[in-house]
Amino acid sequence: MKTNKIERKGKMPMVVTAIVALALLGVGAVVCYDKLKALYLEQCVITNLAEQVSITSGKMVKADVIAENLGLRKGANLAMIDFSEKRRELLAKVPNLKSIRISRQLPDKVTVTAEERSPVARLGLCRAQDPSGRVVDTEGMVFVWQRGTQTLPLIRESQAPGTSRGCFIRGRTMAALRLVEVCREAEFLELGLLEVDTSKHDFLFATLGNYSKLKILWNGMDDPTPESAADLRKRLTQLRDAIRAKVVPNAVIWNATIPDRIFLDTQEKF
Repeated sequence: MKTNKIERKGKMPMVVTAIVALALLGVGAVVCYDKLKALYLEQCVITNLAEQVSITSGKMVKADVIAENLGLRKGANLAMIDFSEKRRELLAKVPNLKSIRISRQLPDKVTVTAEERSPVARLGLCRAQDPSGRVVDTEGMVFVWQRGTQTLPLIRESQAPGTSRGCFIRGRTMAALRLVEVCREAEFLELGLLEVDTSKHDFLFATLGNYSKLKILWNGMDDPTPESAADLRKRLTQLRDAIRAKVVPNAVIWNATIPDRIFLDTQEKF
């Protein structure tokens, strides 16, 4: 019994020593980690924007705007920037931007590639002037583009103030965009679509390149499907062929609202 007590008393200092040693190792590991982290963070600081930050931008959204919104400025720490959140905020703030790709080259470099949206049509109003410069891309996103859009087709929305910048068009305005997109295809370019009025209840009212008018309605116009897209192309093909035939040289209003028929509304006025 005495021997066991002596053995236990002899082991106690060893256990304490081991605990102390482990504690010291833990403290040392923490201190070492903090020092390594501090050293790494020091290397992530932007000291030279030109050398450490590369931004590829477009025509309307400049590189300095992108840099500022992403927090990329001299003295900023790349390791402390939440690029996912910054990217989300920037895309929401600047609808002209379609996508942003951010790539970090550890520890102190970052590459940003911004893709801008391309306008395919201008947006206006049916009964009022609209100097806002609103345009829309193939996805239906509304944004502002001030230069070089004069030759784009005009989609007139029925109600003021129209779809807001940063929102997607809907309903009959989206149907007008689909008409614009199909008319941009090579086989329909000769139609020369200039304008689409969305204010009519039962159809879209368009102006063609020769300034004749077009009433057009297709199956599924407000609920797009592959079948509705095919029906739109079919009606435009029939219209194109009718115009080529030159049966009526000075056509005023073409009517493409009835399946498999293209005829003239010569007496109707708008």
